[in-house]
Amino acid sequence: MTLLADWQLQGPLLALWPYRNDVWRGNACYAQQAMLQMLTRIAPYHSVRLGIHPPQLQQALQQLPEALEWFPLSYDDSWIRDYGPQFVAAEQLYAWGADFDGWQGVHSAHRRDQRVAQRLSQRTRRPFRKLPFIFEGGMLSHDGAGTAFVHAASLQRRNPQWGRSQLERVLRARLGLTRIIWIETALCADETLGHVDNQIQFIGPDLIAYAQSENDPKWNQEVLSLRQQAWSAQYRWLELPPCQAVIDKPELFHDVQRKKGVRVRGQAPMLASYVNMIRLANAIVVPQFRHERFADSNRLALVQVGEALSDVKVIAVDATEFIRGGGGPHCLSLILPNEVKDHRDSRFDTLLSG
Repeated sequence: MTLLADWQLQGPLLALWPYRNDVWRGNACYAQQAMLQMLTRIAPYHSVRLGIHPPQLQQALQQLPEALEWFPLSYDDSWIRDYGPQFVAAEQLYAWGADFDGWQGVHSAHRRDQRVAQRLSQRTRRPFRKLPFIFEGGMLSHDGAGTAFVHAASLQRRNPQWGRSQLERVLRARLGLTRIIWIETALCADETLGHVDNQIQFIGPDLIAYAQSENDPKWNQEVLSLRQQAWSAQYRWLELPPCQAVIDKPELFHDVQRKKGVRVRGQAPMLASYVNMIRLANAIVVPQFRHERFADSNRLALVQVGEALSDVKVIAVDATEFIRGGGGPHCLSLILPNEVKDHRDSRFDTLLSG
């Protein structure tokens, strides 16, 4: 039994159309354009699909390139990595989902998100199984061979009634993990309260990318300690430019609607991390940031990733609007198995949009 890593999945990269005016500035138009730019850059190297919330179809279809394949899917917000399925190869390929609580209060509206994993399992024609606790995809990064980073701080905060040993037993039994490396420290500017895809990620079967943080000395000490452990010698380690907390002008968010139960945008620092990459079979997507102080680190991150993964295409993607909504390219994407129907399969259209 093997939990498949992104680069082991041969199907399309799925992203979801941003639309919430209480999360995204400019009625989500800036995030929508950033999403389309990202998918357009990726498409020559890996197939892409776009899921669109049914009430948004008319508005979205006016903007989509003709060649971009899409399908209707009901969801609350676009962070598909966190509530989408994990794919585990056993006697067949299973899609594993979990409960989702809107990052423990960042968003109170997540009823539709709860159903996405099962609906995507139906679309990919994979049997669906469910973990018995709250779990988010951003908590997990793994090498496709049984070794995984799991964010303990985030997972245990979501599930206080579960002990760590109980959580570990379930993850090993259900996802086929053989070694779990617990991450203890959450970055202070990470509004999820702890996701590994902002701190440390496997971006290849033998390659770990990580970044220290200007504002989190405990994390800096933790990652140095990880590098000193015996298992770490099995991997190459790539240190990217540090994570940074970004403070934008509050007026940029003047039109974001304030609603009860939704985190207010433009008040807290935003987390910019180059670790939030998407590793595809033959390419890797590296976030870039428009703020002036990132000019040198943007270039450095691209060079470093290109040298570490010389046999794959490095794709630079502007992630500025993504961090303004609370995440990055990895958070906004999910790679599927290869048996995915496109929007012309009306039977699945009806199933997914309901």
